[in-house]
This record gives sequence, C-alpha cells and structure tokens, in this order.
Amino acid sequence: MSELLGRIVRLQIQAEPLKATGRYLPEHLVTAEKALIGEAGMLIWDGSGWIVDAHHRSHPRARGGGNRALSIGFTGHYEAMAQRFESVPVGIAGENIIVDGPAVRMVDIAGGLLIRRPDGTEIGLNEPRPAAPCRPFTSFLLGSDSVLQRDTIQNELAFLSDGTRGFLVSLNQADRHVEIEVGDEVLIR
Repeated sequence: MSELLGRIVRLQIQAEPLKATGRYLPEHLVTAEKALIGEAGMLIWDGSGWIVDAHHRSHPRARGGGNRALSIGFTGHYEAMAQRFESVPVGIAGENIIVDGPAVRMVDIAGGLLIRRPDGTEIGLNEPRPAAPCRPFTSFLLGSDSVLQRDTIQNELAFLSDGTRGFLVSLNQADRHVEIEVGDEVLIR
C-alpha cells in the first residue's frame, strides 16, 4: 500500500547550470505549473514553449553528463534548512519537484516514490539517492560571496546530507515523456 507524502507545490528546471561559475547562482531557476518528465530528464512549459533542464541529456551543457534525470525535495527539508540557515526560499536548492510534505530520509523512501495524476495514472520515481551537498550551495546558504573551504563548513555539509538537500531519482519511461503538474500527489511506494 502506498503512503501519501503530499502534493507537488513547485516544478522547476535549471535553464542553465547553477554552478557554472563555481559559485551558486539561483537566477537560472525557471518555474512552471506543468512539466514533462522522462528517462532523459525534465522540461517545463513557460507559456510559449518547452525549456530543457540543465540536467536533461539533450541540454547543450548537460550537468552530470545527463545521468541525473530528476531531483525531488520536500517542504519539511526547507523548514529544517530555514531553522539552520535563516531565510531559505522553497526551491532554492534547485530540485525539479518540490512536495508539500514532511522531511524524509533515505530509509523512508528507499523503495521509491510515485507521482499520482488526477486521472489515476502513476509515474514511478525509482532508485532514490540523496543529492550530495556541494560547497557552492552551502556557502550560498551561509551568505558567503565566495566558496568556502570544505574544512570550515563540514558541519553544514553533514546537516545537508541524507536527503535534506534533496534526492536524485530515475525514471523508466522508455524514452517518452509524461506530463505532471503542480497539485499532483506524491506517495511512498
């Protein structure tokens, strides 16, 4: 039996890599009400056309070699980050899908997640693994204009581990994209 975690409250892509300059620059995040997701990654509709995520295999500057299809985060993680780092706007970590739900750990979602559409269609989000926190993002949360040395931010990096920074997931959609929207349900398998 699947357990409801919450509903999607934000869909976003990185139109360009957020760390292209070495520093974390969130101005390349683009949000929308609907998206297409598939084995190769995510695209969002901006009202006039589809924009490809920087992690999608077909993006000209694909991050991670196009091997990271999607990422997902939860508002519960943002609440925890805000308590630790002060102001942390929902979505600033750059996940593709943000769910209005509790903070979860890898052990909670090890079996995968499902997105359930209003018509009952279910889309499997497979093989979740914590997104590794990076020095540029952590430095950004600490309000630094430069990337801080790893040894000075070890505690913060540890705090952001085990999913607080979000989770990477894969899809097995046979090279086709399926539509999702803000408001769709997300469940634990």
